[in-house]
Amino acid sequence: MTSEYMNNLYRDLLSNSPQTVTIPIPSDMGTGQIAQVVTKQGAVVSDWKMNYFSDMNVRGINSEDYIQMLFCLNDGVSWNIAGSREGACLAKGESCIYRGHGKMESLCYAQNSDFYFKNIKIPVPYFKRLLQDYFEDGEITVYEKKLLTGISKVSITPYMEHIFAELQDFTHYRGGLGYLFLESKIHELLSVYLSEVLELRILSPEYCCISKSERDCIIEAKRIIDSELAFAPSCEGLARQVQISVSKLSRGFSMMYAISVHAYVIEQRLERAAGLLLESNMNIGQIAVLVGYTKPSNFSAAFKKKYGVMPKDYREASRIK
Repeated sequence: MTSEYMNNLYRDLLSNSPQTVTIPIPSDMGTGQIAQVVTKQGAVVSDWKMNYFSDMNVRGINSEDYIQMLFCLNDGVSWNIAGSREGACLAKGESCIYRGHGKMESLCYAQNSDFYFKNIKIPVPYFKRLLQDYFEDGEITVYEKKLLTGISKVSITPYMEHIFAELQDFTHYRGGLGYLFLESKIHELLSVYLSEVLELRILSPEYCCISKSERDCIIEAKRIIDSELAFAPSCEGLARQVQISVSKLSRGFSMMYAISVHAYVIEQRLERAAGLLLESNMNIGQIAVLVGYTKPSNFSAAFKKKYGVMPKDYREASRIK
């Protein structure tokens, strides 16, 4: 009975452990295989080892649901993206990080080339949650702007290769421990990668010139605007509240959020007004006052400039739908 219990337990542990799925390259096409494992959080870790007997043309849609880190460990490859004049390429020893764009991609694997790639796909909601958990607002804005649009490349470092080797060790663990180990290595690789790509390549010198204390003041200023939108202080008033100079607040806010303080206040007021027009029965004048406009005419003019229609027409159009 004990033996049967242990056998069942061991079988359950195996079935609840990370499982590697291996897809061999058809023998009439070439040699190699594609192996992948999926984590509890939906991240996909895969190895691609391929050598084709003839040029292999591949087309497919790259899902928008993932952030991808692609590492080229042997012969390089290039690909084209539908609707884009520029293609992308990776040479041996290079890697890139990018978000899927939902468009058709086409690439050609040259014959008799030894391709070896490692690929980490992280679901976008999971990636955003990691940013929220570990980074400040200003950093998140910069990171998302770069990582969720375009392709960023960086050389593969020895430390990255060390993590690649350790990734395979998840098979030493059973049950949830295997998933925990795999997730921890993905986090480690992501942190090392972001350090290389973001800190060394992406953050502008101007942004880096903003001190930690100044960033904290600017983040607090944004929080004040968001919480006191109808009565948001002027730039001068904000600067006094957060104890920073007006010039540092104005310059730093624009660098961190890609918008001026004044423009941000207007944008947030109008977005909130648009929501109230759709979700409440308040009249235009009441909404104008609620979001910080003393004159309904000024509110209507600003609203039309942003949305292309007057507030009344915006509300009516939504009800027709």
